[in-house]
Amino acid sequence: MSSPRIQSITASLLETPLYQPFVTSQGRADRGSCVAICLKLDDGREAFGESSPVEYVTQETVTTVLRTVERAAPQLVGLEVLAYREVLNVIQAVAPAEPSARCGLEMALLNAWSQVSGLSLTQFWGSAVQTVESDITIPIVDGVGELARMAWQGGIHTFKIKVGGTNLENDYARVAEVCSAVPSARIRVDANQAFTVRQALEFTHRLVDTGVDLELLEQPVPQADFAGLEEVAANSPVPVFADESIQTPAQAVRLVQTPVQGFNCKVNKCGLFGVLDIIAIAKSAGRKLMLGCMLETRRSIALSLALACGTGAFDYIDLDSHLLLNEAGQNPFFYQLGGQMSPLFPKEG
Repeated sequence: MSSPRIQSITASLLETPLYQPFVTSQGRADRGSCVAICLKLDDGREAFGESSPVEYVTQETVTTVLRTVERAAPQLVGLEVLAYREVLNVIQAVAPAEPSARCGLEMALLNAWSQVSGLSLTQFWGSAVQTVESDITIPIVDGVGELARMAWQGGIHTFKIKVGGTNLENDYARVAEVCSAVPSARIRVDANQAFTVRQALEFTHRLVDTGVDLELLEQPVPQADFAGLEEVAANSPVPVFADESIQTPAQAVRLVQTPVQGFNCKVNKCGLFGVLDIIAIAKSAGRKLMLGCMLETRRSIALSLALACGTGAFDYIDLDSHLLLNEAGQNPFFYQLGGQMSPLFPKEG
């Protein structure tokens, strides 16, 4: 007997307000915009995926994702959901340069596979660990000390501070404000491509020299400036992680030949199965891994959480966008207490 087959795939725009504006060196967002994908099986079941594109990273928008899904749907109809590799090959062929669109389709496919197989996606990837600990992002806004104190009181102890604003002194002051508010916190900084090599090194050395216990510096220079990224990594007092500069396994192969110490993977930046390829490349070369996110809803974060707990491959977790989005109702997808996140809800009694 064959397994259920894909009957239809449809997509629609989903917008979610933020609790407050999210500001980085690349701009300001007042809401999260994603494409919700519904995959229907011929036995009546439905599975859902989401694509959260960021144009400056992958050159995709919600409009291009909607078009990609519309283009892909006819080629996926009729395929068996348990034969997921065949479906993935078709998705890759239809959207080779659209990782965020691929992510949404892959997510819907795997959620359908999970329903039909009776296995969770954490089990699918190996059930390596039951929980991971995430940071929370502090954007380029006023009052960052109070934001950090509130998060600390809620049990989050690691902070990724966005830097690369219009004034380096203001950047430094915001990092200092967070450190003063939560002196025992673990601190990471993310420039989102905003620095020159000189600015990145001067800024990082200044933080370290003034006693900031800095874990890492993320994407200090523009994504195409591989030489600059290599120079910063070779001379930085803390590990340097690539983010926008690593979107494909081919770029991972290139970067493992440089001093860059780590990679930030995101399912909407690399495609879900692209992340798996990057994991293999990074592990073979002894590089560290972070799992991050775009402005994704709880449903999408749940997929990344399953990947993190299933593989156990990530040294740093940055799955926090659901804490920034004002989604209605309770979170039915995963359990979180402070920074600790688990696909499994605690048993009652």
